Amino acid sequence: LAMFEITATLPCSESEVPYSSTCLPADQSYLTAYRFLQANLPSWDVTNAATLGFHNRSGLNVDGLDEGVATLGINISLATKQSKPWAYNVPEDIYNEYVVTYAHVNEARNNWRPFLTKAADQIFEANPLASLVTVSDVVSLLNNNLWQTGVLGNKITFQSSQTPLIYDPMSTIVFGYASCTGVSILFADALRAAGIPARIAGTPAWNSNPANGNHNWVEVYDHETQDWHFIEAAPAGGGESLANPCDKWFCTPARMENGTRVLATKWQFDTAGTVYPMAWDLANKEVPGVERTEYYQQVCSSC
Repeated sequence: LAMFEITATLPCSESEVPYSSTCLPADQSYLTAYRFLQANLPSWDVTNAATLGFHNRSGLNVDGLDEGVATLGINISLATKQSKPWAYNVPEDIYNEYVVTYAHVNEARNNWRPFLTKAADQIFEANPLASLVTVSDVVSLLNNNLWQTGVLGNKITFQSSQTPLIYDPMSTIVFGYASCTGVSILFADALRAAGIPARIAGTPAWNSNPANGNHNWVEVYDHETQDWHFIEAAPAGGGESLANPCDKWFCTPARMENGTRVLATKWQFDTAGTVYPMAWDLANKEVPGVERTEYYQQVCSSC
């Protein structure tokens, strides 16, 4: 296996899940994640709650199958947290919000977690000499080996103007292409499958002018610095690093002029009810958001 040099500060037993300062029973961790997801379902997922795996626990299965993409995802996510050193010290609230969750916006719900977990593990196994000392190392290894190696069963390229036709992860894989939203969601899901907190970020309009276009990319949480950093999926922006904001083509003073607004996605609404504006569905107010404008205005205006 690759050299997993990130080590846990607090080892846990096989029946426990490691978090930043404690080991919690696996069944308790599952229930906490289950309740968090269920309590914050958007309306379209409420309708399909049972299909996603959220059942009233009567002791009866539905046609013998009571697992759904959400609940299977919880189990796989917790197993990943037990096995990946860089996931050990991620706090429970961050992990549930940005790893366990099964979707970012209103993309089609599908069973990407086991597929992408296997793909990520294949990348680690194929690169036994990779030194994975930091979260940035893991992100770079995945971004450099996800798209053109065939590990997904198809090679993925960037093709503009595909959202909302192609932007859920499995459609992107099947078609072999997507625009910025689709490749960003696929990359963020691959990072989540590897136990790394990730979310979609973007602007609905450069310079507050829809005629100037929109864009989406990926933000990654580093538990060591407790900061969010940003990067594009390689098909949308090759040669970028997680550490340097100024190596992204869009992080410039010109792109931030006239009050360009930037937000990131999340699963649970904050107290202000911040909404993530989806450029393909601006009237939709059901996707929670995180205001990131001040950060990007400050960082990118210095590039």
